[in-house]
Amino acid sequence: MKFFINKIFRDTISLTIVSFILQGLGIFLNALITSKLGTASVGIMTLIFTLFGFIMVLANGNIFTSTSRFVAEELGTGNRNPSRIMRYSLTFAITLSTVFLLLSVGLAGIISSHFSEAADISLPIRIIALSLPLASIGSCIKGYFNAIRQISVPCCGDCIEFSFKWIFLLISVLFLIDKGLNIYVLIALSIFIGEAASFIYFLSKYIKEYRRFSALPSERQNIVTVPNYLRLSLPIILSGYVQNFMSAANDALVPVALLKHNSSANQALSEYGMFEAMIIPTIFFPAVLLGSLANILMPEIAKAKSSENTARVSHLVHTALSKSLAYAFFIAGIFLMQGKNIGFILCPSDSLVGDSLVKMFPVIPFIYLEIILESILKGLGKQTFSTINSLCEYTIRILCVIIFVHFYGFTGVLISYYASNIYSNIMRIIVVCRTASVHFDLHDFILRPSLLCTIGCLGANIIERLISPETALLSALIFISSAGIIFVLLYDLKLYRKLLTE
Repeated sequence: MKFFINKIFRDTISLTIVSFILQGLGIFLNALITSKLGTASVGIMTLIFTLFGFIMVLANGNIFTSTSRFVAEELGTGNRNPSRIMRYSLTFAITLSTVFLLLSVGLAGIISSHFSEAADISLPIRIIALSLPLASIGSCIKGYFNAIRQISVPCCGDCIEFSFKWIFLLISVLFLIDKGLNIYVLIALSIFIGEAASFIYFLSKYIKEYRRFSALPSERQNIVTVPNYLRLSLPIILSGYVQNFMSAANDALVPVALLKHNSSANQALSEYGMFEAMIIPTIFFPAVLLGSLANILMPEIAKAKSSENTARVSHLVHTALSKSLAYAFFIAGIFLMQGKNIGFILCPSDSLVGDSLVKMFPVIPFIYLEIILESILKGLGKQTFSTINSLCEYTIRILCVIIFVHFYGFTGVLISYYASNIYSNIMRIIVVCRTASVHFDLHDFILRPSLLCTIGCLGANIIERLISPETALLSALIFISSAGIIFVLLYDLKLYRKLLTE
């Protein structure tokens, strides 16, 4: 058991390092583009990326999750040759993405008129549509390598996609915008170039892997027919679709609600741009650690469940929850104490970013916990509950946006995140603990994380005051570094036990 946990830890750290770098560069480039184009233009740019994400989920049918889970389950039952699963998955990915490619190209004009009244984005939609099969096949292959725990392949693929996409976009913003080229076409081209580059890499890796496992004998199989594959895939597909539709509805509603509350469209787009391009990415930036863990945890739980190793399932779930909550509480404390400084570093011209980061700190543990809980639910095969719960979550969020943005403006958006995340994740915790036979340990899940966070932040605050840094950047660096060191020391040496007994 210790070997498995250590391997999960090593793989999580590897994924996290790559993700931290990519997410950090993404936030930096968002800030750079904001200073170049203005917050209103970034708001429209964010809408285009949101549109791509929406179409992408429709086009790949949550293929990453289904492939990763099905391959892991095959390995868990002793079958080392997942060629049948991969044949079904790739065929499904290609078919579905091609259908949405044709629909996107044909309906680009209609989508553009309803999606953005500020700019014609029909050509960008058609360009983005061309990348759908490439991205879908790439997601399928990523799911395979995630299941067999060769995480270096997904890491390299993500780096390649990010590098090609953002380098092209950065060059476009810095050197091509002044020549009259359409920024939205350039954004679409950057997406296509990034997906094409990563597709070539993933395909080259998969061809070599396919030659290896297809030569092995095929043993016991969980999925033997196409109807069986589609039946098992349907709950996963529906879960992704429900979350996608509801998230898109919420994303589309937020700027509309802000527009009705504010006196100008420019202010509404500016607030929306800062929220989507700076506030949300900053909140989720530290969560890449949990995202990496979630990607690894889901196939591990699926494999343990398929081999009927209930003890390992319970141990994995309890360990994942205790460590994730400790980390989430710690990050919440960081945002409480340094949110304003972080916001000033990202956007010196507007205090909205910093104020929002501070206001969001109590809901951070719930937001972060969702990442882990969803991966556990998928590993346990609870897609139906996940779909219904996500539907309730986004319904609450949308209702809060409609009601509270009308009265309180941008604060209403934050209220919607509070209400939806607290409700939905309490429900997830209940179902996960019951299904995995895990007792909700108040000490490991609440008391210990709270104490670690409090001591780490208080100690870092004392160090910050003694040094008295002159800039927001230096102040944030000193505080976060000090708090992180204290947190790690307390967590590893378990000094919190002594403090509890004194």
